[in-house]
Amino acid sequence: MQEKQNKEVSRRSFIEKTAKITAGLAVGSALTRTSQAQVYKSILPSKILGANEKIRTGHIGTGGMGRSNLGFVLKRDDIQPIALCDLYRKNLERGAQMVKQKYSDFTMHHDFREIIDNKDVDAVVIATPDHWHCLCVLYAADAKKHIYCEKPLSTTIVEGRKMVEAVRRNKVVFQGGTMQRSGQHFQEAVELVKSGYIGKVAHVETFNHEDKPIEGIGLGDNDQAKWEKEGLDWDFHQGWVEHRPFNTNRWIYHFRWFLEYSGGKITDWGAHLIDIALWGMGEEKQPKSVTAVGGKFVLTDNRTTPDTLEAVWEFDDYILTFTNRVYNMYLPKGYSDHGILFHGTLGTLRVDRGGYEVIPVPNNGDGCEPKKSGPSQLNEPHWQNFVDSIRENKDPIVTVETLHNTTRVCHMGTCAYVAGARLLWDPANERFIGDDEATKKGNAWAYRPYLNGWSLEAPYDRQQKA
Repeated sequence: MQEKQNKEVSRRSFIEKTAKITAGLAVGSALTRTSQAQVYKSILPSKILGANEKIRTGHIGTGGMGRSNLGFVLKRDDIQPIALCDLYRKNLERGAQMVKQKYSDFTMHHDFREIIDNKDVDAVVIATPDHWHCLCVLYAADAKKHIYCEKPLSTTIVEGRKMVEAVRRNKVVFQGGTMQRSGQHFQEAVELVKSGYIGKVAHVETFNHEDKPIEGIGLGDNDQAKWEKEGLDWDFHQGWVEHRPFNTNRWIYHFRWFLEYSGGKITDWGAHLIDIALWGMGEEKQPKSVTAVGGKFVLTDNRTTPDTLEAVWEFDDYILTFTNRVYNMYLPKGYSDHGILFHGTLGTLRVDRGGYEVIPVPNNGDGCEPKKSGPSQLNEPHWQNFVDSIRENKDPIVTVETLHNTTRVCHMGTCAYVAGARLLWDPANERFIGDDEATKKGNAWAYRPYLNGWSLEAPYDRQQKA
């Protein structure tokens, strides 16, 4: 009993001390990351997560998706956020306001590595721009912290492989953010496909369309000094990619429409849709080739990702497609703006977040029986699965390999788009086959080097002062 009280006092002491230390970080604390890490190490109790203890989380990224995840965490009584991090002060303060509704003891940070150094954090929740996912995962895995990471897993194929290795080497639980896998109606739809209910499937379509105006996201604001007053840290935000002049469209949310940081819709919505397609058709199957055609044909904004795209992956026994239009959302009546269509010899199964429907195809006998289902919860069971996996030390529903496989297929599409050619794929070596210029271009995009002092090998920040 005394030991338990001592641990609780020690933990309260830690929270009180670190709260005082880091309360000023959002307005520019002068404490260095190294000195604060040493303070953590001197006051933290050695603690093993028990079955009845709360999982203490550090949240890296408190923008839109980060606050969404924070909301799901705060609905639970078995998870407690104790640290928040964001490069943009306003997002950090917004996240703090959410946590304050339930907990008073938590710390705020500008540099995600301060959360990594906090040994009282059991798990990190990563919702940064895509190009920061990898480094956050590598640091967290090496610190033996469990990980919840948003999709897409990575920005390059080589990053994804390094993330898989780090998670497995350090034996931590990793849950990917493709939460559709936890939805009952998605699980039912996948089982119908796998069981042969709609016959042999040889064609799977995925699509996402928007109705944006021709102006798109506009040309953005280049006034860096103005936004620095609001908490902008442009160099840190850009990280390992080639640094570009500041523009607001390359920053919050819209970063995903620039190829340096993301892949556009194919890695945004495509990661969710292609994930279900691969799950239904068998994840052990790998593409033989990929083709992607499209371009920025309509929008007048400054994005570098296409506004029109069609990607085709060839497998041994089926083809998979992803289609996106940014400026025209026309679809058949009853369709959502997104979806997956499994076309079989006995019927077609259409599934999206609103449910699924089986449409019989009578040209091969009587076809199959029609079938329908409405929507199901996605995020709540997904977070439950993550908690259960930590408690039971088991793999969750979206392992790091699962998310790497899905993200890799998405990146293959972007590589083919950048290369402007059909590319042949070697799944064993995770590279495109050939020595022609298009293949070299595709591989170069898949294996882009880290710049600006960052590395995929520890120490990950080669400029960091000891």
